[in-house]
Amino acid sequence: MPLNTELYPEAESRHGRSSEAYRKAKKAIRNEWISGLTGAFLALFICGHLVIESSILFGKDVYQTIAHFMEHTVPMAQPLIFIITFVFFVHFVWASRKIPGKLHERKRMMELGLKLKKSKKQWNQDPKSDIKLRNHFETSLWIWQVRTGMIVLATGAFHLFLVMWNIFTDMGVKGQEIGLTAEVATNRVESGLWILYAILMLAVVAHMAIGVYRLIVKWLADTWFVRNYAKAFFYLLFWFYVILGAAAVIGLAGPWEGALS
Repeated sequence: MPLNTELYPEAESRHGRSSEAYRKAKKAIRNEWISGLTGAFLALFICGHLVIESSILFGKDVYQTIAHFMEHTVPMAQPLIFIITFVFFVHFVWASRKIPGKLHERKRMMELGLKLKKSKKQWNQDPKSDIKLRNHFETSLWIWQVRTGMIVLATGAFHLFLVMWNIFTDMGVKGQEIGLTAEVATNRVESGLWILYAILMLAVVAHMAIGVYRLIVKWLADTWFVRNYAKAFFYLLFWFYVILGAAAVIGLAGPWEGALS
């Protein structure tokens, strides 16, 4: 608010629109919106992507039909891969602001994680007491969000490159159809990449579920959507997609291919 007094003519409050505090707060809100919206977009994509990948459980023909529809009938896979790649790296850049950047900060985070893990063993509590110390749920989630984020960055970037190569080329195999086919997808996973995809699946589902939970808590908790609802939704989202993702990886690796057909 502008102030116009005898002592401070046309002075500006330290919380006014031209103040440093206001500019920092505005920048922080903008950064939160960018990281939050890109994260929400990627979360929706992951949910849909895992459902589509699980179509291998109905057999290669169903998987191939969906792939052909998305790449040729309605060519959405080609522009979508560029959009996802762009949003993926934008989200990483903005979300990485919260990742400890210095070595001693990362060591401190690891130390905090170990202390939280051992907290139940270390604290001798009266079982009859109404006040109990416990593992701090929010802090533990933040630590795991950072850990899974690093895994997703490394394995996810490789996966995006591989899919882009699949979609736009014949991968150097003469006579092979350009695009991601059921044969290419299953051969890729069966060849040994199932280990990488299992790690990526677990990390991305955990990161997605934690991110959705933290978004809900940040913008909706303690309103009509109470924190307990957010926690229940987190567990539902996590376990549903871990089970679905595991089934999809096993199906692509061969054992469960066409299990539901």
